[in-house]
Amino acid sequence: MRVTEIFHSIQGESSFAGLPCLFVRLTGCPLRCAWCDSEYTFFGGTEIPQDAVLETVRSYGCPLVEVTGGEPLSQPEAFPLIARL
Repeated sequence: MRVTEIFHSIQGESSFAGLPCLFVRLTGCPLRCAWCDSEYTFFGGTEIPQDAVLETVRSYGCPLVEVTGGEPLSQPEAFPLIARL
């Protein structure tokens, strides 16, 4: 799967706001929303096997993980990744 970045931060939205969160930011988005704040994810990224993504996620020891993008669901591999998480 094509990944822009994996990073640890604080969740800023939802009922989990304020909690430590690991973000898996996937690359690519066909939507081009006018309010997009992550246009840098439209292209590029690095091809990383799903098992390697999961290994990186586990290494942080953070139980809250958000798969984001771009539009993460535009990558078919996102669905099995989410199921495995």
